[in-house]
Amino acid sequence: MPNFDMFTPTPTRPRCATYVRRVPGLSATTTFAAQDSFLGTTITSLQQQHTTTFTLYNLYSPGRPDPAAAILPTIDLPTDCLLMGDLNAHHTWWQGPLPPSARTSPASHSIANWLTENNFHLHNEIAKPTHHPRNGGQPSTIDLCLSRGRTTQLVLTLAIDHDTTSDHSSLTATLSLPSNAAPQKAQRCWRKADWESIASHIQAARMDLSNLQGTEDTLRTVTNITQLIHEATNHAVPMKDPRRLEAPWWEPELDTGKKSSQTSRETSPPRIQRHQPERQTTQTAQMVDDGTQR
Repeated sequence: MPNFDMFTPTPTRPRCATYVRRVPGLSATTTFAAQDSFLGTTITSLQQQHTTTFTLYNLYSPGRPDPAAAILPTIDLPTDCLLMGDLNAHHTWWQGPLPPSARTSPASHSIANWLTENNFHLHNEIAKPTHHPRNGGQPSTIDLCLSRGRTTQLVLTLAIDHDTTSDHSSLTATLSLPSNAAPQKAQRCWRKADWESIASHIQAARMDLSNLQGTEDTLRTVTNITQLIHEATNHAVPMKDPRRLEAPWWEPELDTGKKSSQTSRETSPPRIQRHQPERQTTQTAQMVDDGTQR
């Protein structure tokens, strides 16, 4: 993927991958990797002299919860982290009452206990399924998003999208990180300007420009006029409401794609309705018959 750095637990045939966008002030490095399915990436955001650091754990427990149950206790957890992945663990903490076909295995209990002991916060909506077996089995909640430390306060939302090509739903966590976006410049709403008030304000100053003496006098007068115009503007032209900040994930490439799409719609020829040949043929035949009869 362009403009992204990819991190994997192993260079060949990894079962999980983390992509970090290349933006100024954002850096990432691998700090944990095990087998081909467990990855920890420490991300540092340095924006506007504020530093935010957390570790993103991307985990996949192949087929059952036992691999995750064995790996999790070996992680040297930092204070602030976000844990996401398919743990293949059924538990009432995130799934609610379990269907008869599911059971909480000892490995699932071990995972839940480890998460509890390390003060993880669950962001999933309890009992909202994330796995929809294609064999018609009972949907379950096994794809999780948890956090601990200050990272919990950074998580704004967790969206679950069932419209995927997999039998698993996608989980999208949105975090609030400081932005390097330049402060918005205040702008005036000139279409709401009170021009009569501006004229009255300037006329009330009764400036006499008929007796200017030399360069210094002229420059001083120009300065006074400029100041007077600013005062009149402040008095009679309101400021615009601040615009919403752009999405932090928006990139110039998306601007280009958007403009290209708009241009295609504007330049595409109007849709031409298709004629119905059979109906026209019938009508033509009728006209010929009518002419013959005449």
